[in-house]
Amino acid sequence: MATIDDVLSSKEEDDKLRSSNPKTPDVFAFDCGQLPFERMGDDHFELMLADLYTARADDGKEDWFDKACRLNDGADQGRDVILLQDSVPVGVIQCKRYKGNVGRPQIIQEICKFFMYAKIMPQIAPAPDTEFRYYVAVSDGATSDLFEFMTSKGRKRFDDLRSEFEKKALAARNASKKLKEHPELKDLDKKQLCDIVWERITNLHTELHKKDSLSRMVSDYPSIKSNYFRLESDTAKVVDEIKKILSSRGTTLSDDDAKLVSHVRTEYIKLTLSSSSRFNIALIQGKELLPFIRGMLKPKSGTLYTNFGSRPALMTAGAKAAEASQWSEINNLVNDYPYPLVFSVGCGDVLGSTLLEWIESDDMSWIDPKWKPAPARLYKAGWCWVKDPEQETHDCYILVENETGDQKYDHANMSLRLAFEDVIVWPTLGNDFTNPIGNAKSLLRRIMASQAEDRAGRRNLVLASQDIDSIDKVLESVPDYHGQRNQSPIAITIANSGRLHDCNVGLYCATGVFPAIDTEHNTRATPPTVQPPSRVMRRSCNGALTLTINWTTELLLEFAKSHRLIGNDVKDDLSPEALEFHELFDRHPPIDGYLESVRKELELLNVLVQNASLADSKEFTYRTKYGVMQDQSFSLDDMSASGEYVMQAVQALSYIKSHKSTKWIVESGGDGHIEYSDPAFGEFNVLAWTNHRYPVRQMEADLFGWARKAATNPSLIVFADAKGRVNDKKPSHGRHDFTSPPPLKGTITEAEEPSNVYIFDLGEIESYYDDDGAPSVEQFMDDILERRKKLDDK
Repeated sequence: MATIDDVLSSKEEDDKLRSSNPKTPDVFAFDCGQLPFERMGDDHFELMLADLYTARADDGKEDWFDKACRLNDGADQGRDVILLQDSVPVGVIQCKRYKGNVGRPQIIQEICKFFMYAKIMPQIAPAPDTEFRYYVAVSDGATSDLFEFMTSKGRKRFDDLRSEFEKKALAARNASKKLKEHPELKDLDKKQLCDIVWERITNLHTELHKKDSLSRMVSDYPSIKSNYFRLESDTAKVVDEIKKILSSRGTTLSDDDAKLVSHVRTEYIKLTLSSSSRFNIALIQGKELLPFIRGMLKPKSGTLYTNFGSRPALMTAGAKAAEASQWSEINNLVNDYPYPLVFSVGCGDVLGSTLLEWIESDDMSWIDPKWKPAPARLYKAGWCWVKDPEQETHDCYILVENETGDQKYDHANMSLRLAFEDVIVWPTLGNDFTNPIGNAKSLLRRIMASQAEDRAGRRNLVLASQDIDSIDKVLESVPDYHGQRNQSPIAITIANSGRLHDCNVGLYCATGVFPAIDTEHNTRATPPTVQPPSRVMRRSCNGALTLTINWTTELLLEFAKSHRLIGNDVKDDLSPEALEFHELFDRHPPIDGYLESVRKELELLNVLVQNASLADSKEFTYRTKYGVMQDQSFSLDDMSASGEYVMQAVQALSYIKSHKSTKWIVESGGDGHIEYSDPAFGEFNVLAWTNHRYPVRQMEADLFGWARKAATNPSLIVFADAKGRVNDKKPSHGRHDFTSPPPLKGTITEAEEPSNVYIFDLGEIESYYDDDGAPSVEQFMDDILERRKKLDDK
């Protein structure tokens, strides 16, 4: 009769397997112990379980068995470890090593298969009326119904599932050649096959080891951990390294602080995110999240596919961009995207009771199994998805802010570290990113630990989800992160669901890449006072940015394209010039009390800009500062810096435009902003010119010269605000050229009849368009035209 030894692997076979392990995964010693079992080989996962349980028996943690061995009777009966007491089987561990959640139907079939094998190989299990333990060890996760089934007790849970066991017993028999052909089993129906299992259930005890619990068990045995995982470093050296760095900054690291540094959940992902050191990134600004990701993640025509093709992409949105109720739709969109993707987003305030529901979900991963949130407390939360269709990976990790800075919120303890083949990615919510290095829970401390551990010196990329109206704290934090670049490359991408109001450093958007260099104009450079040099979106309201960064030494934006919503469709954004002009409308709004007619015209002009109906926004705004002057430097940064004066002119023009006889000049090449048609005076253009540093006399001289160079142009009325007092004048006639002597009358140097140019004080308009008792625009323009006639009569 065959004995148990006949079906166990030998010591020589196990020793040989331990010594030849080409699939030993790299791991960080300094994390919370989430080991990448799914990256092991099947045989090594099984052997590790045998070694682990043998060690637990040896040190007295388990007393119901004294030896654990691999079952070695071919792959047909599954991956099993047999537990023996005095050479008699008392339990089995079913080993399931692959990425993703193992479900109850799969394990029911495995249970049926094992006990059918026990029927024809009685040496692998005791008699049916004897107590026996059936454990399942999965390399990753398990569905909630499997967890409930395996951790429950008694036979009722079996009886409730009798019909499913019958189906799976038949399936298990038919899937195994050995079982299907065995004379004791081949003629049995599904009920009879299930009865073989039912002989065991009264005395059967079950248990489940998932990734979290299995990781903790392995971490208790450093020699086993080092046998099956290649450690990057040891924690003592890492702590010492961090202490030295903090000491150089005048900060100490206590023993308690050192424990907080190690609160990192690492997920090991066998995926390369870059291509020739180029990374594809998408940033979503504002709170219009769902329309953007619907359009960006369309499988065949979405923004990511259009700009990145099938290469991996990293996408981030703000800390309050999503709502907790939107998880299902977002998850489906990510699931349907056919290419590799990392996507992190915050969903704002979440009750602990909601977090507890998420923890129980099979579709989300809780990164801190030792902590349960308080049901009645508020938290700041979010999610991070990792999608890799090739490896059939679709994981969603729950993020909870560790240090909110607000006492009304409770906090988490753990940071998520995604260890890809070529980069370490840190999805980060809100204040966790801006916590200074002096804070014990500082993300920067944890990144420093990661840099000290990482033997490969991989890049560190922070995906920072923010919801801020002031960028000051971000700008204080970025240099600290950048300062760690001597350890390994480090970069930050920020997406802000809020909108900046405090723009004292000249930045109107926080969504961007820090540090970065861009030779184009699709992004805005941070001011010289901001170090390191970085790039942010030009659009401060709802929008998106797709980027390809070349990350060899410095980060160079090789490709940058901005996007906006038109209806519910994601479209390419306006030209940088038009977008900058559009931004000025929100950046410098009219004061309270503006006449409704003026406000309406201002909004209509903005619509023309957004519809790209204004042919040249840069030329239009150039004229508000430089009028008829030619070839003056006027970059996009100049437009932004002159925004207050540009909008002063535009708001005055909106008052004129409320007249029924006017229309905006939308074509490029003309002088003026408004076309005006009057029965008595014919057609003329209106120009608003505001330049507080430009002398009025020089402005008049420029208009004098223009009138002679542009004799075919319509007459021009200029409303001006300049250095000095603006009086009613007709500078096209008379002596206003101060740079050369006047031409002699009757000689060939005398010019043809010049165009008519009139100048009036723009301040007069400013005293009317916010005054309900002021003259109507019709009365105002009638008065202007009457004053123009007087200038003609002089």
